[in-house]
Amino acid sequence: MTDSQALAERAKIAAAAQNGFGMKLLADEASHQIHKNVFLSPLSIFLALAMTENGAAGKTRAAMRDTLAIPAKLSEDEFQGAAAALSQSLRSRKDIELSIANALWADRSFRLADGFVKRARDYYDADATSLDFHSPEAADTINAWVKEHTRGKIPDIVTPAIVRAAVAILTNAVYFRGRWREPFSKSQTEDGIFHTVDGRQQKAPMMHNAKLSGAYRSGDGFEAARLPYQSSGMAMYAILPAQGARPEQAMAKVSIGSLIHGFDAAELDLRLPRFTLDYSTKLKDPLERMGMGIAFQSPGADFGPMGSSQLFIGQVLHKTRLEVDEEGTVAAAATAVVMRPGAMPMRRETKTLVFDRPFGVLLCDESTEAVLFAGVVYEVK
Repeated sequence: MTDSQALAERAKIAAAAQNGFGMKLLADEASHQIHKNVFLSPLSIFLALAMTENGAAGKTRAAMRDTLAIPAKLSEDEFQGAAAALSQSLRSRKDIELSIANALWADRSFRLADGFVKRARDYYDADATSLDFHSPEAADTINAWVKEHTRGKIPDIVTPAIVRAAVAILTNAVYFRGRWREPFSKSQTEDGIFHTVDGRQQKAPMMHNAKLSGAYRSGDGFEAARLPYQSSGMAMYAILPAQGARPEQAMAKVSIGSLIHGFDAAELDLRLPRFTLDYSTKLKDPLERMGMGIAFQSPGADFGPMGSSQLFIGQVLHKTRLEVDEEGTVAAAATAVVMRPGAMPMRRETKTLVFDRPFGVLLCDESTEAVLFAGVVYEVK
């Protein structure tokens, strides 16, 4: 097996885990954003959490691995190597622009463990930077990094308040730009009607290509169009659910392999809206629902290999942008895993009470905070 073949095989392991994780996360997010746009980057979220998992231990690591759909038989080094191979493999594609960047940020009061920093650098090309998290300039620095690595499409990801409450932040940024192998003719774009689920009609510029060969796909409850990018081995798939079905229902039944390899000889006459979509979300709740709750608990989470057993994930922030037009697609994403410090063990002070004089009594229900009895005691018998 050649080096390139070995790289591809390792990348496929991480891709399979990422797809399982990403589609489940999309289904959860869509189910809680009823009839609203949802646009995630499974790649960005997966890599940010994989880099974070590299600093976890014990039950926390086990929960994160399970949530990320990592095969149990895969050792830690094998998994991290597979994630690194996926990034390397994707960046090698021709005729598209694809940037994947990672970074570690830590408050000056907190030292990331040397071993964790080395693994993040070796596997994810992530540099570690020390900042004063209590200064507003720290958020500016992190946001400037995100803006730079998404070509300005994601201008910010954190606020000064978020940074101030953290001791470490792990970031990932992905930028994609690809041109269609068969561009839409701008002269064929005409205003059309887009029907919303609540019966409203929206005017939208509809791009048109009347003769697309090998682009049609179909499956259980959906039809789809394959739109490949120039010489890159990458494509966008537009999934159209059956009448009366929601898109997330159709997406749940999609097999990525069948989409890629399910050639149909039918010639496709395609109309597709030209559109731009911005999306922002917090992923703590869906990740907890998917089984990663322990990583967000204090006490409970174990990120000792990152630098402190008191750390826990405060929030996972995610922002995306998608632009689809006659020439191709621009997509960008940023993910920030915000690590917060748990309560440090404190020396307990000893107090002494002697009830040798009149005192009061309250009998309360702690759940409702209702006072059931109240009184004062002036004498005892």
